[in-house]
Amino acid sequence: MNENRNSRSATESGTTYQQLAYDFVKAKIRNLELKPGQYITDSQVAGDLHISRTPVREALRRLEQENLLINEARRGWKVYALSLEDIHEIFDIKETLEALIIRRAAACQDEELRRTMKEALERMQRATQDGDRDAWLEADAQLHEIIFTMGGNERASNIIRGVNDQWYRVRIGLQALEGRMQRSTPEHERIVERILAGDGEQAARLNRTHVNSVRDELVRVLVNLVFPFAEEGV
Repeated sequence: MNENRNSRSATESGTTYQQLAYDFVKAKIRNLELKPGQYITDSQVAGDLHISRTPVREALRRLEQENLLINEARRGWKVYALSLEDIHEIFDIKETLEALIIRRAAACQDEELRRTMKEALERMQRATQDGDRDAWLEADAQLHEIIFTMGGNERASNIIRGVNDQWYRVRIGLQALEGRMQRSTPEHERIVERILAGDGEQAARLNRTHVNSVRDELVRVLVNLVFPFAEEGV
């Protein structure tokens, strides 16, 4: 079968066709090119990428296991639409597992990691001052990845990454709200300060407050402005 340039470069770089399809569809879900409740088929994705349907089906099954898609017989794969209950379950998981990781991160004495955590926070602060949402989101992702590494529990970190992917498209909308960066950055500053001071318990408490603040604001927006007009959820 003739493959297009993207497919050839994928194999040349060691990326499998399954991974190529997985990344392709996941990116479309995250950036809302594929909207909640929208259907896709393995043949559509295979056609877009000029690859066979077999690796695409495997990629779509992976995304189903991650609660990003639902397989419906004779209709294809539907983008999972989050309900209010889903949002609360996601934040319950985040609240519990992030506390565990943060406690462990506070015990980490790796100077390189501690330095890069400070740098990520500084980038977040600059992005807040500049009103640069994209730079803020990038710095926020870097900061959390450093904390995951310092926490040293890859299974817990992967679970958090998975649930974050599930609400990522909603998070982008929340972050666009007036003042969201300005409210969030000081909360991160206090958490990082306590991690660096080795105070895991206080850092975990501060993070719990932060997570629930985000949850409360998100729920208010969804209940009042989104769910009344969204037949499929978000």
